[in-house]
Amino acid sequence: MKIKDRIYCNDIGAYPKQLTKRKSYIIEEIESENIRICNDEGKLKWYSKFYFQAYKEPEIISIHIDDKIENSESDVIEVTIEFSNKEKYWLTFTTPKYLDNILDEESYFSSRDFIIIKSLSEESIKSTIQKLDEKNELIQNCKKI
Repeated sequence: MKIKDRIYCNDIGAYPKQLTKRKSYIIEEIESENIRICNDEGKLKWYSKFYFQAYKEPEIISIHIDDKIENSESDVIEVTIEFSNKEKYWLTFTTPKYLDNILDEESYFSSRDFIIIKSLSEESIKSTIQKLDEKNELIQNCKKI
């Protein structure tokens, strides 16, 4: 990294109003572990180099809800996510009430790739996926297709 290089945000960290994931920024100054850029608020600020990289990560191009939501309060839904590099991932959304029903019949529940949200709707699923992506937690919660 050097001054005037274009870099891309790969993690917004504690700066959701100042940085945008995948957005490009121009380096104005550099210190050993930090860079100074003009952020989304139009202010020159210092940030750790950790939040940036030289290339833009693939973007989410589609979120497909694979199942019909029969009961927004107690259901399980599979979702497929496609990125601009053509990679696809899937994960499962469910609700606490659905898990309660399973635990009424079984003594335990074990699963990977599950996201638990209060109520299932297209809006809540897509919003959760966007939030997980912003926090760099999406891919680790998905299974690659």
